[in-house]
Amino acid sequence: MMTGNNLKAQKAIDGFIDKIFLRFIPHSVKPNQITVVRFILVPIVYFFLVIDRFDIALVIFIIAASTDFIDGAMARTRDQITDLGKIIDPVADKFLILTVLLYVGLDYLIVQIFVVFIILELIAILFGAFFHSKAGRPIGANVFGKIKMILQSFSVGIFILGIMIHNNLLINISKEILFLALIFAIMSGLEHIRARIKKPVA
Repeated sequence: MMTGNNLKAQKAIDGFIDKIFLRFIPHSVKPNQITVVRFILVPIVYFFLVIDRFDIALVIFIIAASTDFIDGAMARTRDQITDLGKIIDPVADKFLILTVLLYVGLDYLIVQIFVVFIILELIAILFGAFFHSKAGRPIGANVFGKIKMILQSFSVGIFILGIMIHNNLLINISKEILFLALIFAIMSGLEHIRARIKKPVA
């Protein structure tokens, strides 16, 4: 659940995204279609990482990460929130982050921990979707999850940049940001559990 202040902040951010980006996207385009684009971009990012074109991989990663904020704002401002979207949106996010981390960062402990956490999150999401009738309707992202997505996106982007220009300082900064993202990921998970306990089964 969001507090009144959080809701106001979310509406302000959505309004900004609406004026800058959504005005150019026809209403015939649905948020879930934007999410599908993020899925499509994941293997493309990986391909350019594999061939050591980190510059192109970074640009495509930024575009892919940006679609997360676009589809979310679109769903809320255009009243197009769906149960399917609540499931596939976080799955797309996690596949994007997981793919890059598996390629660039498994030599680092914090990355290993974060990868395990993402896999556990994916299992939890898919488990909840499979047992939809038992678990009730999917619960959307909370404020902790949104902060986590911002932090992990910055972290991964800086990680790619650091590898591209062989800068250990950027890689170390990325690791610190990822540790902070892990804290918010845990807080987000606990908030989902709390919301699920309080929420009656649909």
